[in-house]
Amino acid sequence: MVHWADHMAEKIIRERGDKEEYVVESGITPSGYVHIGNFREFFTAYIVGHALRDRGKRVRHIHMWDDYDRFRKVPKNVPPEWEEHLTKPVREVPDPWGCHNSYAEHFMALFEEEISRLGIEVDFLHAYELYKSGEYAEEVRLALQKREEIKAILDKYHEMAKQPPLGEDWQPVMIYCPHCRKEAEFVAWDGEWKVSYRCPHCGREGETDIREGNVKLRWRVDWPMRWAHFRVDFEPAGKDHLAAGSSYDTGKEIVEKVFGWPAPITLMYEFVGIQGQRGKMSGSKGNVILLSDLYEVLEPGIIRFIYAKARPNKEIKIDLGLGLLNLYDEFDRVERIYFGLEKAKNPEEEGELRRTYELSMPRVPERLTAQAPFRFLVTLVQMPHLNEDGIIRVLQEQGHVPKELSEEDVRKIKLRIRLAKNWVEKYAPEDVKFHLLEKPPEIELEPEIREAMLEVAEWLERNGKFTVDELNNVIFDAAKKRGVPSDKWFKVLYNVFIGKDRGPRLAPFLASLEREFVIGRLRMEA
Repeated sequence: MVHWADHMAEKIIRERGDKEEYVVESGITPSGYVHIGNFREFFTAYIVGHALRDRGKRVRHIHMWDDYDRFRKVPKNVPPEWEEHLTKPVREVPDPWGCHNSYAEHFMALFEEEISRLGIEVDFLHAYELYKSGEYAEEVRLALQKREEIKAILDKYHEMAKQPPLGEDWQPVMIYCPHCRKEAEFVAWDGEWKVSYRCPHCGREGETDIREGNVKLRWRVDWPMRWAHFRVDFEPAGKDHLAAGSSYDTGKEIVEKVFGWPAPITLMYEFVGIQGQRGKMSGSKGNVILLSDLYEVLEPGIIRFIYAKARPNKEIKIDLGLGLLNLYDEFDRVERIYFGLEKAKNPEEEGELRRTYELSMPRVPERLTAQAPFRFLVTLVQMPHLNEDGIIRVLQEQGHVPKELSEEDVRKIKLRIRLAKNWVEKYAPEDVKFHLLEKPPEIELEPEIREAMLEVAEWLERNGKFTVDELNNVIFDAAKKRGVPSDKWFKVLYNVFIGKDRGPRLAPFLASLEREFVIGRLRMEA
């Protein structure tokens, strides 16, 4: 089965022709935190570009920061006095947190830093700089010349949606007052470069030259203009932009009839959410999960894997609870399949999984690096006597990682250890958490159970070295020969060590503890 990114790459080459360079685009207004839902557009553009590069094509990935958009509303996490900056460009609104040069830069800088960890090549462009430098001046003037044609296109879709037509005073542009920098009213255009304005905020009137960058195209015109200006071949979009009569439909007609460029091939992507969280994430509302949050519990390759394996038209629900353990298991299995150490269910699935792994990794390793099982790490990081080196030693002793480890292996294992610690602290359900009891609990033990515990203790005393499977057999046999039901036996053992009825897999858990401690606890020694 062909991976969806490869399918799109083939379609782009087929429909756009064999070109010297293909351009893929993503973009957003930095009006709030750029969350994991916004990232899906970015990654979809990137991975299709990746597939094009794998076919020997040169690709430019543009991510457009629309930081010349208006500051439309004050988010909940911003002081209410920021209302005084409404309708200014978001790039010119002060940073409420005082750590960046502007409100927009606060969010752009964080996202760009997050992206740097994913091994993605991208050109971050800024609408603010492009308008202010005059780069779009010709297209702005062209839009004013073809105002009637643009208005007719938009009115056609308004009529289809049973909405009233645009007013006779509608213009394809908006103006920022050169003095107070808030949105001003359009008065007239001289047919060349000058636009007259009146500002309702500071009361100034005057003219501004389009080439000075104070005149900006409205969204439904700006988007198709950009497609033509940068010769965009592919841009994914959310279903809200691809609904009938929405911005892609109007943009398709405007870019072809006004700016003379075919609309880019697009691909609808579904929303991304967190398992158990209701509603759509919103950067302005503050109910968001960022890539930074995922980095606390997931490796960069696994973050990419989440998006690479899901077809864009399927909603992604990221489970930060117990489902995260399954995600690690799935990723490790796919990695083993890629390196030929495990077989997929069928050859067709194997090809797609191998390709998904390739597209997921910032850098595909030359060999399989050590896979420390995340589930087991969740147990080991809760053991107070084990530091990072101690955990690695246990992993080696129990055969989870090789005896000989490279520096790369050790780095990867230590990263997973830190991620497992973070997961236990932030997201693990209470029944996964535990702590070792400092002394044996005061509980009544039936004679058979007491005898079974002593038998296991004596076996450990005689055997300095053993495998987890050997210990597991001894534990089961000690109870079985005395007719003690397994569930009752395990419940007692968990209570003796962690004061709970359930816990991590018992044999690996006990084998990870200091042998003398386990022997003493089985003998119920204080």
